[in-house]
Amino acid sequence: MIINLVYIVIFFILIYVVYIAVKAINTGMQAKNSNKSDSNFDNNEILHNNSESISDEIIKLNNLLETKVITKEEFDKAKKKLLDK
Repeated sequence: MIINLVYIVIFFILIYVVYIAVKAINTGMQAKNSNKSDSNFDNNEILHNNSESISDEIIKLNNLLETKVITKEEFDKAKKKLLDK
């Protein structure tokens, strides 16, 4: 009788641990996706921003390149789009 009760308690503890693990993994995945969308550089935003000059936009791109937010290839691609306007 007591052994059955111990098994039931262990079962509920196991279920609770699995619940906590799934919840933590889900939270981590949401945070990762949020960071990805925040750090993705959208080159089209630069093209649609008509209020600033092209040189200002290239300076901003260069700052992003220097801080390693974007790669050299992304910088060259965005710069080419700006200059082709």
